[in-house]
Amino acid sequence: MNLNEELRFEISRTINTLRLRYANTADEAERRAILESIADLNGKLSILNQASLLQAAEQLADATQVVTGVIGAARMGPFDGYLAAIEAHLNRLYSLSGEMNAFEALPPAPDEEAGEGEGAATARGLSRARGPVPGLHAPLNSKVYEDIKNEYQAWFDACQPRASQQGVIGYYVKKLKGGEPVYRQVGDDLNGIPWYFIGIIHGMECGFNFNGHLHNGDPLNARTTHVPAGRPQVGTPPFTWRQSARDAMTMKGFHQVGDWSVPRILYLLERYNGMGYRMRRVASPYLWSFSNL
Repeated sequence: MNLNEELRFEISRTINTLRLRYANTADEAERRAILESIADLNGKLSILNQASLLQAAEQLADATQVVTGVIGAARMGPFDGYLAAIEAHLNRLYSLSGEMNAFEALPPAPDEEAGEGEGAATARGLSRARGPVPGLHAPLNSKVYEDIKNEYQAWFDACQPRASQQGVIGYYVKKLKGGEPVYRQVGDDLNGIPWYFIGIIHGMECGFNFNGHLHNGDPLNARTTHVPAGRPQVGTPPFTWRQSARDAMTMKGFHQVGDWSVPRILYLLERYNGMGYRMRRVASPYLWSFSNL
């Protein structure tokens, strides 16, 4: 089965579980919630019959919210094995979300050594080569923040989303805002890292999947096996997503950052993915995908 087919299959299984629960609960509020949820999920199934992968991901985001609401309603009555079953469906939906978003994940930037060396920008790097829109120069091939902070602000000010990508952007923003409470908890515990900075990295690196390490999306039931491997170094698996996220943020030293201006955020995000594009004077897709830049 492809991912779209797997999603339809899992939603169908969820609907069957809900129907069984509806037949066996006497709680009227829960019954109403279940009927509404079944109708919503059936609507998702009809859309998925003709959906692209991105459209399927959008429907999946909505479906997880529907199932989460049903779990909340179920806590009002006796659960027997129903709650565990519906939570298993939710975990599978989250897993599929991570797999779908992995298709659109960006690889690390090209090898930085292929460009020019570390340090102040060279004369060629400082030249005003033409940028993607009038008034902008191409990215400077320097990794020094003071050399490029004004460039970040100028590019941000000129950035406009492409009309053809508005649906994609809207989907990612919805996912980002959905995780805000969790991101805030991590950021507030680490000297005020902005919640959206953590959330953007979560989306870019593991498709907003809360069942994987923020470092690289590896499962939380063990230490990471991909780069960076062996994280977190302290504690005993399985880890919570917050434990992993805290480790990822402190490993990079983000808890020690005091400047969270737009240029500094863009600089930290570009360094997170790698500066190889910049060393070739190419705009990094990690920052500027789906835009006029």
